[in-house]
Amino acid sequence: MKRLPLYILVMLCFPLYGFESFETQVSLDSLQKRYGSSAGQNKLNALLDLSKFYWNIDPEQAIEKSKHALGTAQSLESTPEIIKAMFYVGTAYYYDNQLDYSLDYLLQAHHHAEQNNFKKEIADISKQLATVYYETNRLNKSYSYTIQAFNIYEIFGDEGGIAACENLLGLYYKGIGVFDEAQKHFEIALEIGKKLSREKIIRSVLNDLGSMYAEIGETDKAIGIYQDALQYHKSSGNSFKSGAFELDLSQLYIKNGELTNAKKHLDRGYAIAVNLKSKRLYRDYYRILANYHIQSGKQKESVLAFQKLQQYQDSIADDKLSNKIEELDSRHAISIKNQENQVLRDENQEQQLKITRQYIVGLLILMVFISVIFILIIRYRNNLKDNELLHLKNSLVHQHQEELIEAMKRIKVSEDKLRVANDTKDKMFSLIAHDLRGAIGNISNGLRMYLGEEDLDLSEEDKEEFLQALFHSSDNAYELLENLLYWAKNQTSTLSANKQMVDACSIINSNIGLLSDLAKIKSINLFTSENPNIEVFVDWNMINTVLRNLISNAIKFTNKGGSVEIKSEIGEHFVKISVIDDGIGMLPDQVDNIYDGKTTDGTAAEKGTGLGLTLCRDFLTKNHGKMIVSSEVDKGSTFAFIIPRRPMNHEKYLELVEKEPLLFLINS
Repeated sequence: MKRLPLYILVMLCFPLYGFESFETQVSLDSLQKRYGSSAGQNKLNALLDLSKFYWNIDPEQAIEKSKHALGTAQSLESTPEIIKAMFYVGTAYYYDNQLDYSLDYLLQAHHHAEQNNFKKEIADISKQLATVYYETNRLNKSYSYTIQAFNIYEIFGDEGGIAACENLLGLYYKGIGVFDEAQKHFEIALEIGKKLSREKIIRSVLNDLGSMYAEIGETDKAIGIYQDALQYHKSSGNSFKSGAFELDLSQLYIKNGELTNAKKHLDRGYAIAVNLKSKRLYRDYYRILANYHIQSGKQKESVLAFQKLQQYQDSIADDKLSNKIEELDSRHAISIKNQENQVLRDENQEQQLKITRQYIVGLLILMVFISVIFILIIRYRNNLKDNELLHLKNSLVHQHQEELIEAMKRIKVSEDKLRVANDTKDKMFSLIAHDLRGAIGNISNGLRMYLGEEDLDLSEEDKEEFLQALFHSSDNAYELLENLLYWAKNQTSTLSANKQMVDACSIINSNIGLLSDLAKIKSINLFTSENPNIEVFVDWNMINTVLRNLISNAIKFTNKGGSVEIKSEIGEHFVKISVIDDGIGMLPDQVDNIYDGKTTDGTAAEKGTGLGLTLCRDFLTKNHGKMIVSSEVDKGSTFAFIIPRRPMNHEKYLELVEKEPLLFLINS
């Protein structure tokens, strides 16, 4: 008769959880059938699934099945299943509230998973370790394992695992009293659970969130949260979480003075405790029942409840459990250290064996090598005399060949130098014979005619024009003579560039001053645009000669009343100096052949030397410069050149001239 009320209580609670229990029985039958009909690896997997199924409904059966699975996995030497079985044994002990045994198996499983680098298993085991350590109030360890699991779940994109870790982080911050942070993590976990439609996650988060509100005294909020959780617990069956939920909710109602509602949920929690035979649920039930009787004014019943509570309090033995867990942590750490030391010893022994083998092999190789050397020395001595004689003959032949080749090279170089010298001499004589003789002859004949002017009937204007013609001829002869001297030095390689930092403006201004009178004779406007002072690294005399030739040419080929502009532009590595005229210009063929030495008369019948532009090109080359020419018939010509702003070798010049960002290099 004493068990009748308990039976009635359980039956009254059946409508809440009965349908789920029916589904549970169907699933259990299916698993048992699969286990009975399979063999080998399949049987082991079925046994593991069966043990996991018992976690919530019968932890003792879960322990038995998972230990059986562990033995089978060890006999099959299947490492993944051994780790999984250890994990399941530890989890089953957790559900049976034997936290010390739970930690023992979970720590072993975690160690093996890390040894084999099974990332997913490490995450699942770390999450369960975090849960157990939280239950034993070791919050720092709980946090460490939570973060380890969280990081791995993020890599795999496992949102369910991430939600569970967010809930554990909420419990950690709740445990250390940072309730705002705890609420944030609970809400993230709840959001993911709803997104995934995972009722287990949702009800777990709601339980913990309601517990936090109850702890900080927000009873109404806590009751509201638990009411939301109620619908999820209806479908969860007789699980430990459901029992804890019912007892927590009854405690809230007692605190809020709603004793009727409190008694209803207290009875439901007790029914689940009876069904699961859970010592923890019994303990919490009698603790809350004692408080319920106090609030109801039933002192006698309250004392009886406290006596019952003491029995279960003693059976749980929190202090002993704490000491045992401390001992377990230490033993596990020592075990890991011993295993690591053993691995190091094994590696050291293997290394010693490897060194010994290498020593023996090296010794054998050395002996073989010495034997080969000895044989080679004997053979070498036997063949030495023959080889020396042969080598002597070969050396003599080779020496004669090299002497012959060297002599032929010297002859070839001498021939090339002689040919170049003859060509240079012929060109110089041709220029002197034609251009210089013609220019000096014109001057001589003109002066003879002028001095004997009694035979000439010339007006003053004719005389002025005649003298200007003589001036042009003498200036042209002087320019030709000077260019010939420079050209001759350059061709005989006696003229080298004496480069130094000089002011580019001084070169421009010097030539404008020198040639301004020549420009005035033809009424040509010779001017320079704004030229900022900028130093260049060149031979002053060579660049002065280049610019003088270009300005002289511009004046020659510009009509009276025209203009000649000297313009300078500054780039990052080079300076560009341009001589721009609005003279008669050139055809494209003339531009392509400007270095051929052909002469062209100026606009006032001035004679050209045919040598100036060739000399300009050679001088610019010696100064790491470059000529740029553009021209259009009847519109004028632009003769420009670039020269370096600072010292550089030929390789640097070739590199920088390609990188110079100034637009003036586009045509180069």
